[in-house]
Amino acid sequence: MDDFSLGNVQSIGASGKVWMGHGAIDIADLLFDELDKATKSIQISSYSTGNISNEMTRFFKVLKDKLADPPMKINIILNDDGKKTVTPFARKQIDKLQSYKPEQFFPQYFKSTKIRNTYKILHAKIIVIDKTTALVGSANISKGALDSNYEIMLKIVGDTPKILSKMLTTLSEEIKLGRA
Repeated sequence: MDDFSLGNVQSIGASGKVWMGHGAIDIADLLFDELDKATKSIQISSYSTGNISNEMTRFFKVLKDKLADPPMKINIILNDDGKKTVTPFARKQIDKLQSYKPEQFFPQYFKSTKIRNTYKILHAKIIVIDKTTALVGSANISKGALDSNYEIMLKIVGDTPKILSKMLTTLSEEIKLGRA
């Protein structure tokens, strides 16, 4: 059988005390180091966002700083159950970023909807940077995910980031058309 690869895992980020070590690096360090490297685009998909904390404040500051350098484009898609998945703090920060750079910052909300006995939600936690690096795992954008929960984030390079970028772009377009 031929080898098949869509990319390579370059790093494992983890939070949760007993997961540290084992070749894993701190999940917050991985996230912020990779965001700092972005030069053209950042695409984010997350189920939920956290309340005000040092981590959340830092996250939104990094996004604002990145927007200061055109041609940076940032698209963030968040699940919105109309209750708590997008915190008031996060919504306010997102609104500020959209007002600051509306031609570069594109927030979208994936509306949770009930289908028969279950809900259709956006649960994917993906960040694609410059279509060359993908951070994929279980972590939402929150203090708990970056600090105390047991979360994993894989840094992937190769063809996978390009594929995930296309998938997120398609989702974004479908949300705009009201079909997602």
